[in-house]
Amino acid sequence: MLFRFACPKCGRHISATRDQIGITVRCPNCNAPVAVPKTSTLPPPAPGPLIRFACASCGQHLSATRAQIGLTAPCPNCKEAVIVPTTSTLPPVRPVPLPRPVQTKFQEKKRYETTVILIDDSVALLDNRKKLRKWTNDFTEARNWLVGELDALHGEQYVAGIFDHQQNRSVLKMNRA
Repeated sequence: MLFRFACPKCGRHISATRDQIGITVRCPNCNAPVAVPKTSTLPPPAPGPLIRFACASCGQHLSATRAQIGLTAPCPNCKEAVIVPTTSTLPPVRPVPLPRPVQTKFQEKKRYETTVILIDDSVALLDNRKKLRKWTNDFTEARNWLVGELDALHGEQYVAGIFDHQQNRSVLKMNRA
């Protein structure tokens, strides 16, 4: 069963199935990321098939219910009077499929980025730096990896640290000149 919701940025109506609840998709209209809600946020579509037709003056696509057959109303685009026909003159609307889920960079990265930059004075200036990097979600694991890497060094210069991407700040800095 499909349920309906609107893009918070442009208002485009989007349909989803129950198994798509909680995923983030891109709006087919404005390309904004939209999280699929747990329930419908829009009223259900009008019951029964709609009669689809075009304004004779401007070509604007219009729709009406069977109860509105024969009624005259102004076109919302050009304001010309249109009469609702007895049958559809336009093909039925094809549903727009949901785009693939959005892959954000933060979902792929771990929380802690541990970096060790080794500086070797005996090598030419352009080749004197070597960077080691490890990602993890556990601070203790990050610290232990850093200490292990530094213990393996014998008298070389280094700059090392752990950066917490969730709090967007450095949580440990070490260096040896």
